[in-house]
Amino acid sequence: MIQAVKTIPVVKGAFREYYFKQAKGVEEPEKIEQREFGYAQFGQLGMTRHLSFGSIKELHAMLVKEVPSDVYCSNAYYRSPTLPMQEKQWTGADLIFDIDGKDLDLPCVPSHTYPICISCGHASTFDEKKEYSCPLCGGKKADHVSIPCSKCIEGSKKEVKRLVEFLTGDLGMQRENIRVYFSGNNGFHIHITDNEYVPLDPQARSDVVGYLSGTGLMAESVGVRRGREENMSFIKFPRGGIEYGWRGRIADKLKIDSSSIIKLKHLVDQKGGYAGFKAELDRMAKEMGVRIDLQVTTDVHRIFRMPGTLNSKSGLAKTRCTDLESFNPFNDACLLGANKVSVRVKTHVKLKLKGESFNISKESAELPAFAAVYLICKGLAESL
Repeated sequence: MIQAVKTIPVVKGAFREYYFKQAKGVEEPEKIEQREFGYAQFGQLGMTRHLSFGSIKELHAMLVKEVPSDVYCSNAYYRSPTLPMQEKQWTGADLIFDIDGKDLDLPCVPSHTYPICISCGHASTFDEKKEYSCPLCGGKKADHVSIPCSKCIEGSKKEVKRLVEFLTGDLGMQRENIRVYFSGNNGFHIHITDNEYVPLDPQARSDVVGYLSGTGLMAESVGVRRGREENMSFIKFPRGGIEYGWRGRIADKLKIDSSSIIKLKHLVDQKGGYAGFKAELDRMAKEMGVRIDLQVTTDVHRIFRMPGTLNSKSGLAKTRCTDLESFNPFNDACLLGANKVSVRVKTHVKLKLKGESFNISKESAELPAFAAVYLICKGLAESL
């Protein structure tokens, strides 16, 4: 989103100061020498990949020297991380989940979304009732950026808590093996440090995501069996009961137990038989499951933003959440300096960072660097 060339030195300068003063806040990954690293640079397309560092000190030196816009590290372990992908010799990968606020369909999002014209960069307020047309040049295509509000963050946190409940309750993971990070923009990454999951291939990881999201939940799992005739059904509860896992969740939702044969049959008939009940089951599973990005979790060669590094979409840092309940990304992940920066703001914006509220209606403004960089990264301001 950093479109104007003259704004790059402002953002890069703020990033440079951060890495010079706070590089030690960048978290060292386990078995660093077996990881692939990559980074993007301001004003350049593409990414420099297939890098390797023997120590965290080497990585810190690169950060200060190059001042990248974004820094990534593989979830995978390789014998030769600098070689082409087919020659790296994959030995395993950490299990990572991505929960992104933009995928949660929260009702508040339109109120703090801004279309930015692809043709001329003009920003305006969002009107979901009208087809987009740039008021400056008439362009019909726009990037839509959002300044997340507290409701967005709470929505994402709720999803994280649901995921942690599934991981600990259903899959038996230990809470100390689950690390939660704010992504640096509008979501959370959940890293699993349990070595039992490192060897999983993409299909096995897909099965894990399928379970967590409730995809493909069978009606038979809660005792509803298909009859011989079309759409007919009968009730036969599983031998293992319906008290645990997804069976327990659905049973609680339907207010049934293993003795509720007549009640469940009545519920199935109310839905029009087996097919109707299965459709209702799918709807419930979608509502009760965790909304996770499948591709992120199943890709065993992906590189992920490094904890402690800055996100060029916001200027905020990817930050470990030791206490998710009290974590406030607009304070705890806002780590840039406060020296004054003059900017041209493209549209009326409201935001709150580091405990300061900003309600900017004038075209030009002098802002603390952390707020100026945030708006520049969002594409909503340019340096003067």
